[in-house]
Amino acid sequence: MPLHHRDDAPDDELVMRARAGDHAAYGELVRRHQAVALRLAAGICGSTEEARDIVQDAFVLGYRSLPRYRGEAPVRSWLLRIVANTAKNSIRSQARRHRREDRSMALDRRHDDDPVGDAATGAEDAASQLAALRTLAAQDREVLAARYIAGLTEAETAMLFGVPVGTVKSRANRALARARVALETGEVSRG
Repeated sequence: MPLHHRDDAPDDELVMRARAGDHAAYGELVRRHQAVALRLAAGICGSTEEARDIVQDAFVLGYRSLPRYRGEAPVRSWLLRIVANTAKNSIRSQARRHRREDRSMALDRRHDDDPVGDAATGAEDAASQLAALRTLAAQDREVLAARYIAGLTEAETAMLFGVPVGTVKSRANRALARARVALETGEVSRG
């Protein structure tokens, strides 16, 4: 018997089953949405390590919040809103810790100054992009994380943050411009 059986039920059905005590149903929801949740959290907080803890906390909170889920938004959007809010709360409550992590990441990047191939260059670029995100205001960082790191559509991003699609478009354009300036002006260490 396989250790994990994939459940093809729709998300709403899985929610109903999880509310009735079916832990495997909630586990399937987590499996389906974990990758996008990790990308969203990493984009908001700027740390993939921190994102893992945030997503874990958010999914626990989501499980506890199942009785309050009313189905007004798709389950994915509801869960991602919990992830985004958990990430924002983590940033607010752990500002000092983030500064120490930033210094540590900068030191790590200095030791990796030997880009020997595409993988190393890609990792350096990704680190620079995350560093550029950290220079942005929270609102800019969140919309870029949702759109370009988590890969959400404009409509999903709008639903996630409770704003019109046009607002998502304008925030994303302005935030991209600010991130480019940060990279071009050297506000961000590239390595």
